[in-house]
Amino acid sequence: MDVYGGVRWSAIAAWGQQAIQFGIGIVLARLLMPRDYGLLAMATVFIGFIGIFKTMGFHTAIIQRRQISDALLSSLYYFILAVAGLLTVVAVAAAPIAAWIYREPRVMPVMAVLGIGFLLSAPGLMPFAVLSRQMRFGRLAVVELTSVVIGGGVAIALAVAGSGVWALAIGSLAGTAACTLLYQALSQWRPRLIFRWAEIRTVFSFGANLTGFGIFNYFARNADKFIIGAFLGLIPLGYYSLAYGILLKPRDAVTSVLMRVLFPAFSRMQDDDERLKAAYLRACGAIAFVTFPMMLGLAVMAHPFVEVVLGEKWLPAVPLIWLLAPLGMIQSVSGTAGQIYLAKGRADYYFRLGVLDGALHVIGFLVGVGWGVFGVAVAYCITSAISIPIYFGFAARLVGLRWQELLKAFAPIASSASTMALVVWVGHHALENMNLPDGLALLASIVLGVVLYGTIVLYTRPPALQDLARLMPEPWLRIAHYVGLNLVDHTSHV
Repeated sequence: MDVYGGVRWSAIAAWGQQAIQFGIGIVLARLLMPRDYGLLAMATVFIGFIGIFKTMGFHTAIIQRRQISDALLSSLYYFILAVAGLLTVVAVAAAPIAAWIYREPRVMPVMAVLGIGFLLSAPGLMPFAVLSRQMRFGRLAVVELTSVVIGGGVAIALAVAGSGVWALAIGSLAGTAACTLLYQALSQWRPRLIFRWAEIRTVFSFGANLTGFGIFNYFARNADKFIIGAFLGLIPLGYYSLAYGILLKPRDAVTSVLMRVLFPAFSRMQDDDERLKAAYLRACGAIAFVTFPMMLGLAVMAHPFVEVVLGEKWLPAVPLIWLLAPLGMIQSVSGTAGQIYLAKGRADYYFRLGVLDGALHVIGFLVGVGWGVFGVAVAYCITSAISIPIYFGFAARLVGLRWQELLKAFAPIASSASTMALVVWVGHHALENMNLPDGLALLASIVLGVVLYGTIVLYTRPPALQDLARLMPEPWLRIAHYVGLNLVDHTSHV
């Protein structure tokens, strides 16, 4: 499968998954309370940290390596199964510690149940890596869409039954189990009765550095939730988790679509810096094309969106969205730099910079918590402003990428998205002054933003427009051409 075909299938999977999760999330937010989300966030902080050790970065090594053997795959399969069993035991044993740290006994059974997820996910990791390496993104799309529907359906059913936080926890496990079964069913690879330590050692250094980065990156991304939960309690953590999820899940969906496909593609270009740099710039432009207007639009429409869609009980999350939206916009691009480190085989750089990033964020969160949950969000923005240029700058040096080239790629998209956001903000206030119903004013503002941004980019025609247009099915491109929209220049290639 070529890159555009892979991205097309990944887009179907990720964006379809996000659309389904968005709908499910709205239903669950109305059925559940902030304390339920806070309790789940407390448990997942610990579960997520333990889960860093689930794969030891070996599945990424499988994708990155030029040559792999069946002995290597089988050895890693059994090793990961053994590690998953150990991590389940660790999760159960650590549950009382989490309850003591948070001074919240209800977190203990939730964490113990979520630990079962390690055993449920482990058998699917090598089939997933093989499918990714083979760029079988159509099959991956089927798995992800099906599993999110199953997990979401279970969660909603339990929420309607009044199960509270258990709706979120058991729904997550149901989705994980479905995912594993489908990976196993759709992958042609099957483990053989082979286990060789020598095979595991060939990828251990790469995996260890990747795991080391994962540890510190996890602290950087989750220390805020841990500190809020420990110092401020369930309710503030619930608001923060919701705001974080609203902004970062859509951002991650867009980024993951391209990065899942481009990491195998980048790995094949690892010895050609000019080609890798050009492909990376085009990928970042395509990500910014989607995430910049999305994040800025969420920022200017945060209050009406939360009030109309989620309900007034979630309004304290609005100031957090205002703060985190611009950060999510920047991170959508900066976070992709890790693919350069991995494609170039420099997991050691990835690890060292992860240590720096994690330390900066933890210090910032500890200082910011004195001003409540808003102070933690401010600290997140400040520490990210320090760490992102460092992290991004080292990656750029690996392929000879200059800051001027980055700014040239992003400036037209940033200006178009900013113009759209400003007009939408003014337009929504005008609609409110006309005494339109809140829901109708919100819908009209969203339509205005989509139409305006589309008009601007059709006029300015940034390269990302062509790249994303290539993801459209051929009949759609023919229709666009027929009505005078020549979206694709067939002489331009990534």
